[in-house]
Amino acid sequence: MAPRQKITKEMILEATFRLTREHGFEQVNARSLAAELGCSTQPIFSRFEHMDALKKAFHAYAGRYFDRYAAQAMQGGDAFRKLGEAYITFARQESNLFRLLFMSEVMDLHGFEHMYDDQENLEVAENLSREMHISLESAKRFYMKMFIFTHGIAAMVASGFVQLEPGEAEALLSEAQTAFTAQHTE
Repeated sequence: MAPRQKITKEMILEATFRLTREHGFEQVNARSLAAELGCSTQPIFSRFEHMDALKKAFHAYAGRYFDRYAAQAMQGGDAFRKLGEAYITFARQESNLFRLLFMSEVMDLHGFEHMYDDQENLEVAENLSREMHISLESAKRFYMKMFIFTHGIAAMVASGFVQLEPGEAEALLSEAQTAFTAQHTE
């Protein structure tokens, strides 16, 4: 009977998470993972056929981390605004993970009209339509504008382009939400 491998997929994903958080995903490779895990590269490639398979699995793993982070941040109050605030806070606190999840080729968004191919985005737009008493098309445009605005702030924060004072991002989001709401009320 072959010896049971001690290095699991979960351990590899956790090590990738630690390395990405600290150094950025660009620094993750089979050798850096092996060093982090204290093993050779063989267990990594026995669990993941190649680094692209690991990258895909890790993107999903990091995405679940962000989903939990956002869900916790959205408790109580205006969930839509809290999500935007959480997105920016995540960019500030977890800049390397943010860049991987939201500023890399993995996103692969082909124009904003495809934003609603993602069922979660469509559900957000449908909820906004009901809550704001506007058409679904207006809700989609409102959401797209808020996403572009929020992502712009978050990307500047994650890249170190701008340092915001406490409460500054929240104030900017509030002003944008008020302005964009006025454009889409019927």
